[in-house]
Amino acid sequence: MKLYIVGNGKSLKDFDFEFLKDKEWIGTCLAFRHWERTGIYPTHYVCVDSVVCNHHRHKILEMIKEKRCKTFFICHSLFNSDIGDELKKHDNVVSLQMYIHSKENPFRYLIDYCSGTSAVLYGYCLDAKEINILGMDCKYEEFIPECIEQEDGTLKIIKTPTDNPNYYFNDYQQVGDIYNPPNVQMVHKSSWWDLRNIILLFNILRTEEIKIYNYNSNDTLDIYFEKKSLSELQ
Repeated sequence: MKLYIVGNGKSLKDFDFEFLKDKEWIGTCLAFRHWERTGIYPTHYVCVDSVVCNHHRHKILEMIKEKRCKTFFICHSLFNSDIGDELKKHDNVVSLQMYIHSKENPFRYLIDYCSGTSAVLYGYCLDAKEINILGMDCKYEEFIPECIEQEDGTLKIIKTPTDNPNYYFNDYQQVGDIYNPPNVQMVHKSSWWDLRNIILLFNILRTEEIKIYNYNSNDTLDIYFEKKSLSELQ
């Protein structure tokens, strides 16, 4: 299976999502706002940021009940929330923590994680033979003018951005949204490093090389995966 892992970075600003209509792909986090407009939903959904998951848990549950995606990979805390009983009725909903505590699962070795790296590793667990990464820019403006820091360290959007520098559509984040600071250096880049080493290890253990390509003009993931241009995508 050839699988596409689609992030939400600015590099996808002019990407034609029609390309993904007949493809097996994973989408992440708040991109459901774009999918609602296009009607093009991913095969699988991933969001493991506990703050984002909790804040948008009812939207996630709505997608699950409407069967918008084949599987959902989320934070385990949602199983203990007010939607937990409903989530337990769906066997296509799994959590990061379930995988971390599963024997011989690569997630056991993921020390740092974000939704992007979790999506790639989830794709590996789905037995993809080739993984193509799009829109994982790993390059954030940590504090945009439209956000404020809250007492617990999370960030809150106080005005829907008209030009969001971090995402391929400007209202990816909307007024009232709460999220964790990106923390690129300490979390995201460490997570990509962990992921790359885990893939190398499990390729050896499984005696099978799973190819991973990063389609991006951005150079932030160059040391982890072979880079290609979006124009080469097929």
